[in-house]
Amino acid sequence: MKKFKMKSLRNRNTALKIFSIIFAILLWSYVRSEVDPEKTITFKSVPVRYENLAEIKSNNLTIISPEEAKVDIVLKGKQSNISKVKRENVVASVDFAGYYSGEFNIPIKIQVDANNIIVDSKLPETITFKIDENVSKKMKVDLKTIGNLAENFVLGNVKQEEFVKVLGPKTYVDSIDKLVALIDVSNKSESTVMSAPIIAYNKEGEIIEEVETTPANIDIEVPILKTETIPVKLDIVGDIPEDIDIKDLSIEPNSVSIKGNSAVINKITEIKTVPVTIEELRDKQKQIDIVLPDGVSLIDKDIKFVASTAPIKLNEQTIKIPINEIKEKNLNEKYESEFLEEESFIEISFLPKDPLTDVSLSREDVYASIDLTNLAEGEHEVVLDISIPEKFKILEIKPEFIKVILNKKKMF
Repeated sequence: MKKFKMKSLRNRNTALKIFSIIFAILLWSYVRSEVDPEKTITFKSVPVRYENLAEIKSNNLTIISPEEAKVDIVLKGKQSNISKVKRENVVASVDFAGYYSGEFNIPIKIQVDANNIIVDSKLPETITFKIDENVSKKMKVDLKTIGNLAENFVLGNVKQEEFVKVLGPKTYVDSIDKLVALIDVSNKSESTVMSAPIIAYNKEGEIIEEVETTPANIDIEVPILKTETIPVKLDIVGDIPEDIDIKDLSIEPNSVSIKGNSAVINKITEIKTVPVTIEELRDKQKQIDIVLPDGVSLIDKDIKFVASTAPIKLNEQTIKIPINEIKEKNLNEKYESEFLEEESFIEISFLPKDPLTDVSLSREDVYASIDLTNLAEGEHEVVLDISIPEKFKILEIKPEFIKVILNKKKMF
C-alpha cells in the first residue's frame, strides 16, 4: 500500500513538473509577444535586378519588355529584428538563365540580408517578359531635302536613296515602314557634303528608337546650282529684207531660267538661238532651239521656243483656288491648323510650255498644298506648292506664301 502511494506521488510530481514547464513556456511566449511582438514592414517599388543577362546576350537575344521592373515587398519578423531591416537589405531579382525567344512569366526572388526575417508577400509574384531575337536586315533609306535654299539657287541631282544595315529586336525591325534621312538645306548657296541621321518610322509615323543602323548617319553630296533668268536672243543670219522691221521679230518665251555653277552662270548675259534666216520665220511661227553654254542646263527641260517675224500671241490662263481647298502635308498629329490669309482665293497664272499649242487647264488639273514637316506650335509662313500637268509652266502665284497657325489639339 505504501509502495503504491509513493508511485502515485511520483506520478503527480511528474505531471506537475510537465504542467509547470508548459505554463512557463506559455508565460514566456506571452511575455515575449508583449515585449517583442511580431511586426511587418512594407517596401514599395523595390527595383528588380536582371540576372544572367550575359546569357541572354550570348544567345543573340534581347529583352523587349519591360525595360525595368519593380515589386512591393512585405517582410515579417519580431520587432527587435524587423526594426533593423533597411531598404538596402532587400534584394529583388529575376533570373534569365535558360530562357529563349518568347513570352515568359518569370518568378521574382527576394533575398533579405537580416536574421529571422521572412517574406510575408510580394506583389507581383511574377513578371511577364518578352524576349526577342536580334536580327539584321538591309533596308533602303529615303533621302529627302527640307528647307529652302538661298534665293536664286536650286538643288542639283541629289541621290534619292541609300542602303544600310538595320539591327535590333525582330519585333521592331519588322515594324519598320520606312527609313528616312532628312537633309536641311535651308539658306545654302554652295555645293556641300552634309551628314544626316537615319530615322526609322512605323506605319503610324512614330519613330522606332529600339533599332540602330550601320552607319547611323549618311554623308550626302548636295550639289547646289545658281539660277538666273536670261534673255533669249534670235541669232539671225543673212540679210534682213527691207519689208521686215527688226522690231517685229519675236521669240517666245523671250527669257529662260538656267542653272549651273556660279562661276559659269555669272558670265552669261544672254542665250542665243540656233542660227535662223528671216525667210524661215516669215509669215509663220517656227519652233526653234537654243544654244546652251557648257555646264549650263534649263531649269525646265520641257520649255519650247517659237520665233516669228510677227508678234506671237500666248495662251495665258488664270485659275482661282479657294484657300480652304489647299491640302496639308505632314501635319503633326498633336496639332490642328488654321489658315490666316485675308484673301479667300489663291490665283495661279500659267502658259503651255509649247507656245504653238492651244491646250488649257481645268480646275481639277491643279493641286495646291503646303508642307508642314517639323513645324511646331505657333504661326508660320509656308511656301505654297502648286502641281499642274508637265506641259504647262507657272507664270505667277498670288500669294506665294500661306500663313498658317498650329495649335495643340484640345483634350476632352
